[in-house]
This record gives sequence, C-alpha cells and structure tokens, in this order.
Amino acid sequence: MPYTLSLPPLHDHHSHVSLYAALEGQPDLYDLAAPEASRLLRSLPADRLNLVKGWKTHVVPLSRDFLAGLPPVLIVNATLHGFAYSPAAVPLIRNLWPEFAARIDDKAWGERHLPDLFAFYGQIAGLDAGKLASFMEKVGRLGIGSIEDMSVSGAEAIAAVRASPWASRVSFWATPRVYKGLAPAERTACAGFKIFLDGSLGARSAGLDVPFLDGTEGYLLYSDEELESLLGELAEYRTALSVHAIGHRAVDQILRVLGKVEGSGRSFPMVRLEHVQYIREDPARRARDRGYVLSMQPNFSADSIDFSDRLPPRLLRENNPFRMLIDRVGYVPGRDLVFGSDGMPHGIENALQWSLFPAFEEQRMTADELLRGYGRTEAGTGTPSTTLVIDEERRTVRLLGG
Repeated sequence: MPYTLSLPPLHDHHSHVSLYAALEGQPDLYDLAAPEASRLLRSLPADRLNLVKGWKTHVVPLSRDFLAGLPPVLIVNATLHGFAYSPAAVPLIRNLWPEFAARIDDKAWGERHLPDLFAFYGQIAGLDAGKLASFMEKVGRLGIGSIEDMSVSGAEAIAAVRASPWASRVSFWATPRVYKGLAPAERTACAGFKIFLDGSLGARSAGLDVPFLDGTEGYLLYSDEELESLLGELAEYRTALSVHAIGHRAVDQILRVLGKVEGSGRSFPMVRLEHVQYIREDPARRARDRGYVLSMQPNFSADSIDFSDRLPPRLLRENNPFRMLIDRVGYVPGRDLVFGSDGMPHGIENALQWSLFPAFEEQRMTADELLRGYGRTEAGTGTPSTTLVIDEERRTVRLLGG
C-alpha cells in the first residue's frame, strides 16, 4: 500500500547555482530520447552559437558525421564534465575564447579548466534576475529551501544573488582563481575554496583504479607535487576546503597529499570531500579520523544502472557505499556525512528513490538517514513543505503534484 511522506524545505549541499540559473531556458536534452534529441539539435538556429544542456552520452550518441551536419552548437554533458560540438561552432567559439577553440579536443585540458568552462557557458547563456528567480522557484517546488553553489562564477554572480530575495538561501564556494579575484567583502560570502582532482564517470575521466570498459583511462588533474604546492598556498587563506574526488585514485591522492600538508603544520578549518563515489573502508576511516566531511549524492547511485555501458561489474557494486560508511566506519548523516544533488537532477524525489530502492544493498539508506544528511533549511524561505508518495511494492517514489 503506497504511503505519503511530508518534508520541510531541505538544504542541498552541492549544486552549481550561478551556472544552472544561467542555463535556465536553454534547449535541454535531459528527458529526451535519441530521436527527439536529434530533431531538437537539427532545428537550432544557424546564425548564432547555440548552447544545449542535459546531454546523456548513454542515451544520445553523437557521431562526428551527425555533429558535422548541425548548426553552430556546444552541447554540455549532463554531468557538466565534457561536451560535444559541431564544426560550425568552432569559429564562433574562437571569437569568444581562442584558447578553448585551440584545445577543444584536449579532454585533460577541459577537465583542468572546468570552472572556466562553467563561466564560459554562463557567458553564452547569460545570468539575470529572471533566470535566478526561475531556478530558485523550481528547486523550491522540488523540496529544496537553500542550496550551495560549489563553483560560483565570479563577483557578478555573487552580486546578483545578494540583490535577490534568495540572498539568505544561497552560499558559495569558489575556485582558487575566482576567490583570488574577489574583493575582501565578496570573499566573506564564500564558505571556502573548491578544487577538482579528477573528472566524471559520464565523461570517462574519473580517476578509477581500472580503465573504463572501452579502455579509456581516467586521470588525476594534478601530480602530487603540484597538489601539495597548491594546498600549501591555499592553507594560508585560513578558509575551508572542498575537494571534488570521484575515483579511487583521486580519493587516495587527497588523503595522501593533504596528510603531508597537515603534517607540516598547515591546515584548513574544515575539509569536505565531494562525491567520493569510490571510497574504500580504509581511506574512509582515515578521512573520518581526520575530521573530514563527506559530501555525497545519493542520486548518483543511479550511475550503477546508467553507466553499466562503461563501468566494470565490480565498480557498479562499489559505487556509493553508504552502508559501509554508516554501519562500519561510523559516519553520521547530518554530522560528517552530508548530501546534495549536483543538480542531476535537483530535488529530493530522485535522491529518496535511489536511497530506498537502489541497485545494490550497500547503497541503501533509510528515509531518516537521507533527510538528516540533507538537513532542514535554516533560512526563513516561505518554501512550502513537500509531499512524496512511496510505493514499496512498485519500488517508486513520486513527488505529489509533480
């Protein structure tokens, strides 16, 4: 028998507000099957650079021949890591950002310059008060009262949010380049630094311990020496550190290198490890013992289904090992284990679906564990409560009215 669950507005610990708000209204492939996506791409205007979001590589394959016949378009992966482009787009991109046009086929360059790509996507799409309102109202309807922007694009984005009715509902993290360019007053709006150590599963660039099924090797964006130098420099600012690390090698690297930095007397007030989809028990214990917070996405348990075309069977099972983290290592949701969506998709519906009814038992969480990991919104928002319909027989979660 289905039952309902009513929830107060929750806090999403990981999204990209300034980017997603700028992308409001852009053509979207996220919910389209391949035929519909192909029709949309072919119908784009031929007289300007088009930006399309929501591309899922496992749903919509884009061959070179197909792309060659499209109008000028830059197609952003739904994971935000990786993109496709039509040849007709390259001259227009070159006019806006010559270095990107010159390195457009260099995947490693793209991953290392991901925050710059986010800013470029925002430049093409444009951020304004109307788009910000549309985005915040949408996530509010999905049960999210407050949200963290993990890679704010710059001072303009901070100013746009601060001037809006949602100023108390958005907090910011900034890449080192963006943070250093902010005025002192703007830096106070940032929780801390955000750095990236590897890529993503969708773009086959995460630093896993084995290659992807097609032989592609994921990679790390820094050598240990480069990362140690960077962390030593950032520690001087005495602000928090957030680290994107999806694959085993990225998780191992941050523990190894940050341990050396801390051993030399330099440290951060707080360290958050983002995603950590592939974290084993020993590294998890070391991270817990050092007081690091894990910031994870329960909705990414869907990767064990969606990316079966690229992940070996062992890695399908190892993804998002919540039971190990909670039951054996001792992480506590809401204290040192927090949750967000990364906007893939936003809202609590998908996160609860993959917590209650995952592909593998190690990924399972109770509704209470999930909700404590999100936490209630602290700011007064006026966002209404959210009601979900849970059907255990059909293994489904549905947003009432959604």
